[in-house]
Amino acid sequence: MSVYVAAIDFGTTYSGYAFSVSHLKTKLPEVQILSNQAWNAGIRESVSLKTPTCLLLTKEKEILSFGYEAENRYTDIVMDGEEDEYYYFYRFKMNLHENQSISMGMLIEDVRGQTLPAVEVFSLSIQALKDHMAQTLLVKNITLDDDTNWILTVPAIWSDTAKLFMRKGAEMAGIAEDKLTLALEPEAASIYCQTYPPPGSLDIVNTDCQYLVVDLGGGTVDITAHEKLPDGTLKELSKASGNNCGGTSVDKEFIQMMADIFGQQVIDKLKQESPDSYLSLIRCFENVKRTITPNKSGLVNVSIPNIVLDNFCKSEYLKSIEEVVASCPITSSIQLKNDKLRIEVKFTKSLFKPTINSISSLIKTVLDENEAKNISHILLVGGFAECALIQEAVKSAFSDRYVIVPEEAGLAVLKGAVLFRYQLNAISSRVTRCTYGVEIIRSFNSLTDEFRRRVYKDGIPHCENIFHTFMPANRSIPIGMKIRQTFTTSNAYQYAHRLPIFYTHQDNVQFTDDGTCVKLGIVEVEIPNPTKHLREVTIIFHFGETELNITAIDKESGKDCETSFTIYDFI
Repeated sequence: MSVYVAAIDFGTTYSGYAFSVSHLKTKLPEVQILSNQAWNAGIRESVSLKTPTCLLLTKEKEILSFGYEAENRYTDIVMDGEEDEYYYFYRFKMNLHENQSISMGMLIEDVRGQTLPAVEVFSLSIQALKDHMAQTLLVKNITLDDDTNWILTVPAIWSDTAKLFMRKGAEMAGIAEDKLTLALEPEAASIYCQTYPPPGSLDIVNTDCQYLVVDLGGGTVDITAHEKLPDGTLKELSKASGNNCGGTSVDKEFIQMMADIFGQQVIDKLKQESPDSYLSLIRCFENVKRTITPNKSGLVNVSIPNIVLDNFCKSEYLKSIEEVVASCPITSSIQLKNDKLRIEVKFTKSLFKPTINSISSLIKTVLDENEAKNISHILLVGGFAECALIQEAVKSAFSDRYVIVPEEAGLAVLKGAVLFRYQLNAISSRVTRCTYGVEIIRSFNSLTDEFRRRVYKDGIPHCENIFHTFMPANRSIPIGMKIRQTFTTSNAYQYAHRLPIFYTHQDNVQFTDDGTCVKLGIVEVEIPNPTKHLREVTIIFHFGETELNITAIDKESGKDCETSFTIYDFI
């Protein structure tokens, strides 16, 4: 039976999609992957296989455009002075990594500080990519239908809350719950490299080979350690690690450099009053990141909005742009020539140093944690992996390992996501990143429990907000592992049992309100035929997949219960 597989790689800086029509039993190397058509990048570049993650909406929240087209249209809108009538969001994915209190009601700001519900912005972005894919495939006489299998990529280091948030956003975009699979980005890249081994790295397909997959994205660095098993599957050796030291962290250093030159107030004014100029500045530096090489010498040219900056310098300091540059703290490392800021290569490379150090430190930490193992290869994938400075730094820091960068490193996640659907059992075991538990109430112990936690139930003292662990961190679990926990209802004729789920990255946590726990969501189990007597419900937590799944059984009837699991304030 042939199946349609549509994959969306939703990135911090760039996004794309791919498609395949193949038989489910097709061997992975024979799966035909259709990458998205070349996006028209306008006058800055010719074509691109990915497009910037930016969304342009009307005030009525209608999609005007996404990607390069959104960039170009927004520039015209600002030039026409009509920006108050639109929303323009860009590089907003990091909101899900940096926010420890993700909720369905949380807001995010567009480039001018206007806010919308985050889930709507993510959903409309997925919708825009879906629509673009549908139009592309229509030219090939392929129509997306209700049987299409959708794959959405997410970082492995994301919390379960962030993954659930993305799933809800995709469902709001019209993707059916049972047709959507989340693929972890470094795993997808690993499957791609197993299927199409990069030249000079055929060893990674050999049984017992152990290697790191370092996914260098725009926002995050996501590291997973894999071992190739005799049955051809991959075993995760340690929990996924990472941080927010992707390509945009270099952009932050660049913006800080601009603030050192022109002052923070001018850069803030540029972003607020001339957002098109600000975005153009970021795009120009993006090209520098992609093209700078370790052996480059001389000066690096960055196009700047000199007329706009000159006006701001005069209004803020009563000085021309030339005078401000000449008197800035780093004037010895820069030159101003018309609309070009010429930066010494050595100084430009120094902007990469904090990010390079963070990446090297993360890799070293994972290798140290797996010191007893034999990790011989390091695979660099993701768009930021194409940066020559990063490649050289990793090869230099880990000269005792084989460091490999596959061709089209920036597409490894996207194409691997398509392959993932054809081999859902490609990863045979994963390692839990955190400790999971439920919030319960138990009998009060006057010798050990704090009296502030004492509550009375039917006249009997109980202790509340107990963190009851059902899955510890750093545990290797096979795909499909089930953890069963039995809970009892609290009241007569109770029609549903609601159970708060928490997770923590700390050890020996006892209470959910001690500041170390994060509320993941609430499991709600419908009790069939409620009775006066209390009922026992067995809740089954399904581990090992890319997402936590939950089912339940009513012990009295032995029947499955209707079960839902939502982020706690989902409305």
